[in-house]
Amino acid sequence: MASVLALWLLAWLLVPWLLRAQLEQTLSQQLGRSVSVGQISFSPWTLEMRLRDLGIATADGRSLQLHIEHLYIDAELQSLWRVAPVADAIELDGVHLKVIRHGDGHHDFDDVLARFDSAPSPDKPSDPLRYALYNLALRDVSVAFDDQTVGRVHTLQRGELTLPFLSNLTAYREVKVAPRVAFELNGTAFESDALATPFTDDRKAAVRLQMAGLDLSPFAGYLPKSLPARLKSGNVAADLRLEFEQAQEPLVKLQGTVALSDVAVVDLRGRDLLAFKALKVVLADVQPLKKQVHLDALEWAGLRAQVRRSADGKLEILAGLPVGEAAVVEKTKVPATPAPLDAKRWTVTLRKADLRSASVDWMDAGTGGEPALVSVRNLELHGGGIAWPLQKPLRFKGSAQLQGESAAVAPGSISFSGEAGPNHATVAASVRRLSLDLAQPYLKQVLVPRVAGVLDADVGVAWNGPALVAKVAQLAVDQAVLQCPSGRSCPSLQDSAVSDAGAGQGWVADLRRLELNDALLNARQQTLQIGRVALDQPRAVVQRGADGRWMFEDWMVRKSGDAVGPAASASRATSAAGGPQADAAPWAVTVKEAVVEGGALAFRDLAQPRPVSVNLSSLQIRVKDLQPLAAQGAASPLLVSARISAGRYEPGRIEFQGKVAMAPWAAQGRLQASRLPLQAFEPYFGEQLNATVVRAEGSFTGDVRYQATAAGPSTWVRGDLSLDEVRVRSKVLTAAGSDAAPASAVRTRASEDLLNWKALVLRGLDLANVPGQPLSVEIKETSLSDFFARIIVQENGRLNLQDVLKAPSSQQAAPGARPAPAQSEPSPAVQPTALASPETGTARGAPVVRVGPVTLAGGAVRFTDLFVKPSYSANLTELTGRLSAFSSEPPRGETAAQMADLELRGRAEGTASLEIEGQLNPLAKPLALDIKGRMRDLELPPLSPYSVKYAGHGIERGKLSMDVTYRVLPNGQLTASNKLVLHQLAFGEPVQGAPASLPVRLAVALLADRNGVIDVDLPISGSLNDPEFRLSSVIVRVIGNLVMKAVTAPFSLLAGAFGGSDELSSVEFEAGSAVLSARAQEGLDKVAQALADRPALRMTVVGEALLETEREAWKKAQLQALVQAQKRRAALRAGKSQPEGDTAPAAQGEYTALLKEVYRRADMDKPRNLVGLAKDLPDAEMEALLLAQIPVPDGAMRELAVARSVAVRDYLARRQVPLDRLFVGAARTDPSPQGWTPRAELALATR
Repeated sequence: MASVLALWLLAWLLVPWLLRAQLEQTLSQQLGRSVSVGQISFSPWTLEMRLRDLGIATADGRSLQLHIEHLYIDAELQSLWRVAPVADAIELDGVHLKVIRHGDGHHDFDDVLARFDSAPSPDKPSDPLRYALYNLALRDVSVAFDDQTVGRVHTLQRGELTLPFLSNLTAYREVKVAPRVAFELNGTAFESDALATPFTDDRKAAVRLQMAGLDLSPFAGYLPKSLPARLKSGNVAADLRLEFEQAQEPLVKLQGTVALSDVAVVDLRGRDLLAFKALKVVLADVQPLKKQVHLDALEWAGLRAQVRRSADGKLEILAGLPVGEAAVVEKTKVPATPAPLDAKRWTVTLRKADLRSASVDWMDAGTGGEPALVSVRNLELHGGGIAWPLQKPLRFKGSAQLQGESAAVAPGSISFSGEAGPNHATVAASVRRLSLDLAQPYLKQVLVPRVAGVLDADVGVAWNGPALVAKVAQLAVDQAVLQCPSGRSCPSLQDSAVSDAGAGQGWVADLRRLELNDALLNARQQTLQIGRVALDQPRAVVQRGADGRWMFEDWMVRKSGDAVGPAASASRATSAAGGPQADAAPWAVTVKEAVVEGGALAFRDLAQPRPVSVNLSSLQIRVKDLQPLAAQGAASPLLVSARISAGRYEPGRIEFQGKVAMAPWAAQGRLQASRLPLQAFEPYFGEQLNATVVRAEGSFTGDVRYQATAAGPSTWVRGDLSLDEVRVRSKVLTAAGSDAAPASAVRTRASEDLLNWKALVLRGLDLANVPGQPLSVEIKETSLSDFFARIIVQENGRLNLQDVLKAPSSQQAAPGARPAPAQSEPSPAVQPTALASPETGTARGAPVVRVGPVTLAGGAVRFTDLFVKPSYSANLTELTGRLSAFSSEPPRGETAAQMADLELRGRAEGTASLEIEGQLNPLAKPLALDIKGRMRDLELPPLSPYSVKYAGHGIERGKLSMDVTYRVLPNGQLTASNKLVLHQLAFGEPVQGAPASLPVRLAVALLADRNGVIDVDLPISGSLNDPEFRLSSVIVRVIGNLVMKAVTAPFSLLAGAFGGSDELSSVEFEAGSAVLSARAQEGLDKVAQALADRPALRMTVVGEALLETEREAWKKAQLQALVQAQKRRAALRAGKSQPEGDTAPAAQGEYTALLKEVYRRADMDKPRNLVGLAKDLPDAEMEALLLAQIPVPDGAMRELAVARSVAVRDYLARRQVPLDRLFVGAARTDPSPQGWTPRAELALATR
């Protein structure tokens, strides 16, 4: 016993000393550090040992790296016979460890590890140490880990580890071990317990880990630097149970809950990237060795995500990755060697998943313009039955609110639900009040105008293998706007007449509501069925610019290299026609009903010489069962109505109700149009006119039909057509012959009305235009009321109406060409021709035109002749009339064209009455007519310009009545009579500088009777087929000849007008005599009668005598005068009286006596007898001697001529012709001897 006590005492004294020395020395050598032990106590009787203040210094020895305040070991004696340590308790209290990780990545204990690594390995491995340890405890543990690589110091405090039993002895292998671990890591408490049999063959273990609110931010520095994001803050909590089992098939099983809270992740620039309040994952059964993950629930709350795309189109989070890693993220590489077919795949199941109160901010700078900013708020996602791979359909639903950049726009909402399987999926979604501004940055990449509006929709999508079906129960866009982008000039609703105060600046189009219902799309069957699509109050501006480009041609954003203009259109057409999809089966599209209500359209065309501006309002369109892509679809009912306005006039209205087919194009229905402003479209055809259509309102009521065929379009029109309020004005052009206008243009000094009418009505219009058949036009009745025409004979002699239609460009004078000289008479009017057909040639034949009765009422014509100087103007008013039916075809069984009865009445200059009646057919070729015209009491002074031009005298007074008859036979032969009756016609004095000067006053005096009436009949004939025949020139020539005859042969004109010969212009005399013969007296009696009937005439008598011709006759006359003088003397001596003026010759017996007395009294040499007395001679010898002795004085012929003049004057005076109208002219003694006879010339003149 004493030895035992001594041994115990010795052990009590020596063991602490020896153990302390050995520990310090041995550990210092092995660790290469200074090891110190404060105090060791040992109780040999209980085998208990206590060690205090065990310390291991740092490598530099300045401080302790490990400090153990207290170590307690309670050994058991059975350790001796078991040859294995057996302890009843091992306890460590106050364990303090300091670890430093330098910036280069090395730890401050690397030198210790290096010493262990350099120690020699044993030749053969030793048997494992056997042990049995009870009541293991580690308390008050603290660890300070200074990680200089990340600048963080991590602390573990109040660490505890309790292990009731741990043994690998055979007797204790089945004993279950229940360790417990607890500590605070950076202030976060951790606690775990376990139950395990670690030394049995199956090594079963179950560990529970509990952790609450671990701050993850201190560990953010340990994340790879290559990550494009940084952890800013976050907490993790866990309650996990981990089970291990080393059986034939190892088992690792994890269950429990892991929760993250207050997590915030930023990108490399420090911008918010991801944050959420809580993420909780409930692990039901996770077995990684079996590749099975079964999650019971995933709950994510308060998510806030910031997703950004850079300008290069990449997500910014990927831009921070190294090139290799980013490529992996963007594109998953397919393994070169496929996995074995029997390789087991991971399976993941999730019973339910919930995302609540989430928000996502999408910022996209890759739109090519302004960044896209979309905020998703109150995002809710709920799913169940989630599995991968999908074996059963998973169910999901969710909702969110979407907000754009502008806070002024209320957020929209979206909700959806559905399920998805391996080969099928169904989704139903509802959108409410979603602003289209959200899509604007993306639309801007392809569409220049800005799109705004609010979207509501209920849609569904179903996918099953190759089948895809989408259904739109309801889709609506409210307050849609198409707006011109800032900085660009666009046509605006605000500047158009179809807008109101609600239109914003730069709005190109707006729409109150677009609604689409019951749409069904089947991708596999390539069908699209739309139940109803409706547009409520759409308004738009459609404009073509001055360069000929439509406004919407610039709406699409063009990329560099894209073609522009017609080339682009042709390229697109070629691609559409011959592209890879040209042979693809067409889609079948059906629209059961399409509706447009309250639409408005402002149409502007600036490409025309004068801009076109037309506004459509109250536009309504209704179409049903429309198949726009069908190759042979049924006709669809269509209703279209609108109001059309242009300018300041009241708007018109158009309505069509019928059917329409898309392929081939066809339409049929009833068209009602009233007061359509046709003048607005004048720029489209105005280039063909030398006039301007100021106003024209078109109306139509009837049936129309159109059919597109391979041979060409077919058109049928049947109804009533009217053109109302038509006003055509002449254009203001430059002077004739200038380079600025063609020579044939209408020449006016100022713009004025050319054609006007109140109403032109074509009732019963029936038009058929079918390829291969003659054009057929039938009009049952035509009426024209309150019409006006401005007819001008221009300076070049052409009628203005001839040039209303421009000649083809090939016929117009070349610029700079000299104009043709003006003709001396007006050119003929354009002859009526048959209606032209768009298609010429013999294939179709001549058009067939049938026109019913035509009535005219309230007409007026203003006529101006600029061809004469000064110009002349006249007015025809109160024109009324009718024309019966006519046709371009002869009646059945006849060859001649049907003639129409013509009646026309009116007034000229408000005083003269005008009547035209007869028959004609304006469509016949050649022209056929038989008409009579009457005009009464036309005042002639306004016609002075014509009389000045053609006669050189103006008209001071007078009236004209006229009866004309014109007849044109089918062979073109014209016969006409023009009977003119002029009353009190009086011409003025000659006009200085007039183109011509005619003795019109003399002609009037010759033609007018004592009552001042001139009655002239001018028959005319000719052939219209003769290209040289001109009716107007013939009439002018006949009248001109009549006037000229007054100059050249006034007595012939007088004799022709009143009967008789043309011998009254002169009075014949016997040679050398001034005595009137009986024949001369007879002629002068007629002259006296004519002068008595024409008191305006005066006459001059000019006697003529010619010595060469009348010398001997004059001597004989003188001899006879001597005989007569002797006779008078003899009578006086006998006391007898002789009548004065008695010039009767003496009787034969008496003459000889008188001649002998004259011979006796003559003082001349005479033949004498032998006694010197004068001999008696025969009469002949006496006459010869006397004639030889009679001299002819110088004034003898003049006196003879004067005597003749006086003889004529006196004779007319005796016939009651006043002497003040009779004049004796200067005698003529030198007339041309050739063909001359003794006479006195009579000359007429006006008083």
